[in-house]
Amino acid sequence: MYCQWFKRVSLGIFLALLLAAMPAYAVKNLKVSNYGGGNQVWFEAEDYDERNPDTDEFFVVVDADGAFGQVVTREGGAGGMMRWSFDISAAGGAGGTWYFWGRVINPSNQSDYLLVEGDPDDVIPTGPPFPGGNGTDPFVNDDDRIFEEDTGPPFDWARASHDEGHTKELQDGVNTMYMFHRQGNNTRLMDVFMWTDNPDYVPTDDDYRGAQQATPVEPAGKLATAWGKIKSVR
Repeated sequence: MYCQWFKRVSLGIFLALLLAAMPAYAVKNLKVSNYGGGNQVWFEAEDYDERNPDTDEFFVVVDADGAFGQVVTREGGAGGMMRWSFDISAAGGAGGTWYFWGRVINPSNQSDYLLVEGDPDDVIPTGPPFPGGNGTDPFVNDDDRIFEEDTGPPFDWARASHDEGHTKELQDGVNTMYMFHRQGNNTRLMDVFMWTDNPDYVPTDDDYRGAQQATPVEPAGKLATAWGKIKSVR
């Protein structure tokens, strides 16, 4: 009897660890679409899965007129990091070259850096403290800089040229992107982010409204398997 109980408790612990390690959509409201013959994933900037430090010292979440939800802006000088994880397979996408857009207000082209795990040219800082500023290692303007252009007001989508950090190599399944400081300040407001594998697709507000909420399916399958293992020891 004790042996059976011990096995079930051990498997229960295993299940808890398995659930904690399961890949899921870290952003709270991942949306997907297939406009223009390509694949898109959309999420709001405030739905980050990590802000480090988790204070308003560097990246700040605020309300803004015209935003779909809240927005992320900047305070202070160099430092800080934000991270978002998202699953491109939820939109039917696969690893390869993808293009990053943001719905932003950025009247003075206040740029920052964007790095993605698995991109062959990106080295993710492991701070804190996190580096920042123009040309600070390991950041490279020609590969990592985003939002280097005037945008709005009002909110608009950037950046159609796909220059610099707006083009990255994504991996199958879950990808994680990181934003670090270059020169962004509180005049730049970031509302919604979008990744697409179609270089010719240009996002619109109506497209974001029409995108579908993604529903994770992999964790449910793993959960059923884990429960099956527990039942087998009865």
